[in-house]
Amino acid sequence: MDTISARPVPVAVDLTDEELRFAELAARSGLEPDLARRLDTSPATVLAEFGVSPVPSAPVGKIVVIEDLSRPATDSLAIPTWCIASPEEPVAAAAGRC
Repeated sequence: MDTISARPVPVAVDLTDEELRFAELAARSGLEPDLARRLDTSPATVLAEFGVSPVPSAPVGKIVVIEDLSRPATDSLAIPTWCIASPEEPVAAAAGRC
């Protein structure tokens, strides 16, 4: 059986300092319950601590839609797909069928 190894592909990502600080805040708020509580009660203060600018308010008279992504939409349909490869068949050959 042939061995297939993945080669890393360099990817250029252009993130601003503010995006990195926000990513740190998101990660730490998931790991630190006290920080998550403070973020819920006074988000502007916590954002300022991390050097993240708060989002400006929506203009008056404009419609703002906030999607609830915690539940599936009632009008959507997801079809599960999968691929099964046998141990005797090389992975590269099975990849064309998946």
